Amino acid sequence: MIAVLFALEREAAPFRRAARALTGVSVHVSGVGRECACEAANRLVGNNPSSVIAAGFCGALVPALRVGDIVRSPRIVTVDHLVTDPAEKRRLGASHDAVDMESAAVEEVCAAAGVPFLAVRAVSDAVDTALSPGLVKMLAGGKVSVMRACAALVRRPALLGEFLRLARDTKRAARNLARELVRLVASPTP
Repeated sequence: MIAVLFALEREAAPFRRAARALTGVSVHVSGVGRECACEAANRLVGNNPSSVIAAGFCGALVPALRVGDIVRSPRIVTVDHLVTDPAEKRRLGASHDAVDMESAAVEEVCAAAGVPFLAVRAVSDAVDTALSPGLVKMLAGGKVSVMRACAALVRRPALLGEFLRLARDTKRAARNLARELVRLVASPTP
């Protein structure tokens, strides 16, 4: 059984639909960040999967990557916060191509258990895309409350354009990620 672990349901949804037609694949959602990913990965390796794929969104750290592009480990660096500033993205881009908040934690658990691991991420924001503090606050924890979103938009209507761009870009990233994951799990070895 190949276990595919996402942080968010928004990342998982297109693949979850596609995976219904696949055998030997399980889809899981951990929550955002290292701690949630580590807990979920420990549960997964306890079920003896043939491999674990950490999947989801990532931020581009290099100009060559665009929204929807696919990045695999080891080109991904894991950090403990959303990287929202283009200057910070470029600094991280000196040694990696993309950034996420979970892959390294899942990889560590898999390595300790002797389970093959791969990170597969889709770019949801380009290196020059900044995320405003208001939007980051609204996205905190990985779930967007409708009430919280409405309140934030009433206070700062300018967030609407940024929110709509992020929704469009994450939809594209999730769709491309699902296609890549289907291709990977349909082949003999991810």
